[in-house]
Formats: sequence, structure tokens, C-alpha cells
Amino acid sequence: MKANGLRKITIFIMRSFILSAFFVITTLTSCFSSFPNRYERPYVYNGFRANKNTMLGSKLNINGYYSLVNDSDNDYDPFILYEDGTYGNIFFKAVGKDDYANKHYKKADLELDKESLPLTDKWMITSGYYNVKEDTIFVTTSEFYLLRTELILQKYKIIDRNHLLLIEETYISGNKDENDTFGRNTLFEFIPAKSLPSSSLFPIKHKKWAWADKKDWKKFKNDFKQQEQIRNNTKL
Repeated sequence: MKANGLRKITIFIMRSFILSAFFVITTLTSCFSSFPNRYERPYVYNGFRANKNTMLGSKLNINGYYSLVNDSDNDYDPFILYEDGTYGNIFFKAVGKDDYANKHYKKADLELDKESLPLTDKWMITSGYYNVKEDTIFVTTSEFYLLRTELILQKYKIIDRNHLLLIEETYISGNKDENDTFGRNTLFEFIPAKSLPSSSLFPIKHKKWAWADKKDWKKFKNDFKQQEQIRNNTKL
């Protein structure tokens, strides 16, 4: 009887171990799944193209950055919009790594290519691409969350040439029918700058999935590599 009881306990422990291992493997497989997966792919379209020009400057001031209005307590970093369709957050060197200070830091006529942190830092910088339809800007961006990339869709309404209103955000989960959409009412104001960093430096421009035509992506990568070599040779 004792031997039989010990056998049952051993079997129970083994089954528990196998189930736990299966759960861990399934979870990790989900976390490390390819991006975009089949549920996310329909939301990734109309991305970057060679020589793309959104003509956003005809509707909005873009030679600078957009920042939360002074009385806002929302959690959004300043961002730049380029006419080639690039959207990207910036982090000011002046605030160090103070996340709250960065969100509320405002100074006009900065040389942002010199006074912001490197745009290649994927932990600090969020970037994406956008398209314009009438008075609405549709931004497709992403963030690294739970060991994988999570797609985020944003809608901004153009109020006037100096103000944007974030009206909606959707988080694409990567699983069927599990997306979360939130209504927003977050106002941003334009802060002019003397110069901007190159849009080519934002991480999103180097992601194959963000390009509408993969041939354009390959050309961009080759051109960027050549430009980097020229810059490096100039420094020597």
C-alpha cells in the first residue's frame, strides 16, 4: 500500500511538472512570436515609401516638436512629425533621464539634432509612421512590452496650425478580438526648433514591417549604411 501511495504521489508530481513546463513554453512562445502576426498584419499597411511626402506642412507647423499643454498631467513624451511620414518621440538631454520632466520640458528654438538623446535608444524612444486624411492624423507606432512588440494606433485631430488633439488610442494585443481602444482628450502644442534630427535615425525607419514596399526598405537600408560610412570617415 505504501509503495502504491508513493507511486501515485510521484505520478502527480510528474504531471504537475509537465503541465507547468507546457504552460511556461506556451507563454514564452507567445511572447517571442513573430511580429506582426496574422492578427496584427491587417493593421500594418500604407507605411513608408521612397520619396513619400505627406504635405502635412500645408496644414500644420512641423519645423519643431509637439508637447503637452502646460496644465496637462497626461503621460506622453514630446514628438516630431516629418513630411516623409515619420513620427518620433524625443528625449531632451537637459532633463537627464527624468521621464516626467521630459514630458513637460518646453524650450523654443532648440537644435534638436544636438540637444536630444540619441534616437537609436529603443528603451527611451518611440517611433512610428503616420498618414493624413482631411483633419485627422493616423499614427501607427509600437512599444516593446512583455518580451514582444505591441502595436499602437493613435488618432490626432488637427485643431489649428499649432495644436493637435489626441482623440483615440488602440492597443493591438496580437490575439484575436483582444484589442483595447481608449478615447482620449489630450492636447499638444507646437514648439518651434532651429533644427531637427534626421528622420532616418528613428528606429521605425529600419523595420521592414513599417515599409509598404520592401524594395524601398532595402534601398533605404543601403543608402543609410553608405551615409553612415561617409560620416564615420569624416570623423577620422
